[in-house]
Amino acid sequence: MRSRVTRSKISRCVLLGLMLGSLLVVSPAAQATPTFQVVATINVGVNPFGAAMAPNGSSLWVANSGNFSTTGHTVTRINPSSYAIQGTINVGNFPEDVAFTPNGSQAFVTNDSDATVSVINATTHTVTQTVSLSSIPMLFPTGVAVTPDGSKVFVTSIAGQQDTSRQNIAVLNNSNPANVTIGSTITLVGDTGRPAVTPDGSQLVAGHDVGDEAPPGAVFINPSNNAILADLRLHEVGVCPGTAITPDGRFSYLTKFSIDGGTGEVWVINNATHATVAIIPMPDRSMYGIRITPDGRFAFATDFALNQVTVISTATNQIIANIPVGTNPNDIAFTPDSTKAFVTNEGDTTVSVISISG
Repeated sequence: MRSRVTRSKISRCVLLGLMLGSLLVVSPAAQATPTFQVVATINVGVNPFGAAMAPNGSSLWVANSGNFSTTGHTVTRINPSSYAIQGTINVGNFPEDVAFTPNGSQAFVTNDSDATVSVINATTHTVTQTVSLSSIPMLFPTGVAVTPDGSKVFVTSIAGQQDTSRQNIAVLNNSNPANVTIGSTITLVGDTGRPAVTPDGSQLVAGHDVGDEAPPGAVFINPSNNAILADLRLHEVGVCPGTAITPDGRFSYLTKFSIDGGTGEVWVINNATHATVAIIPMPDRSMYGIRITPDGRFAFATDFALNQVTVISTATNQIIANIPVGTNPNDIAFTPDSTKAFVTNEGDTTVSVISISG
């Protein structure tokens, strides 16, 4: 009897809502609180720096840089589901960063100590070419990003002026994947951080410093002709080592690694107007890597000195979590469905796996 009365009341409420045109349906997903938890730790045996997920989600690639006493020279491939090591690929000395072409057929690895870039066939896992940057000259290549059509590869350098050159971004021509060449260079003062390309390919974004005692900059470049569209400045001394762009291409997020007692920050910039949207104070003055989940909901930034990852809601630009990981976290990569994050821990030999739910 009670259930019949209850159903009758519910029916009348629904009917009234329809009549008023105000029936409200609340999505359970909208009410869910996101949770982040370290669920596994993978030992790759060598100090890892950069990481990238294959576009189809079948393999996580980690650049095993090593440390100042033992230089690494491999990339480890990891199964993102089982966390098993799939194999290793020999590359140059002190590999720093990894990037795939969007179709997943190639990967590019920057080799810091060798001033080279390894070009890898992502199907056969073999190095097909080693591109030397010494003719530029460019030392200490670090970051790497590929255009959406795969035709250009941008390589950044932390050499500053140590290589007597201000050509601090190399542009590799990948129009013929069988013969990758240095197509051009971009003049930029100072050390240049990890770059990122907007999803439509209209802008290359990277942080760079302009001297030891000057605020760092964020440069926006037209990939089609290498023209600098904008070069912004922060308010205090530091460097911007990491850049990430939201999947819709609207915003760039850059980390600021502070020097001389400054604050660590994440700098949010509108890509259309090149205006600062937010400067988010962070727990650690030594903010390093930053990546955004494929679904665009969260930015993960590595707190290098505090051994944790800070999660920012891209909807509010507010910090929503701090997650302890390994020693000196460097970079982050995600599964395509945004349910897992993989964090490389430069200060040890591990990769932390974080589950993302809610």
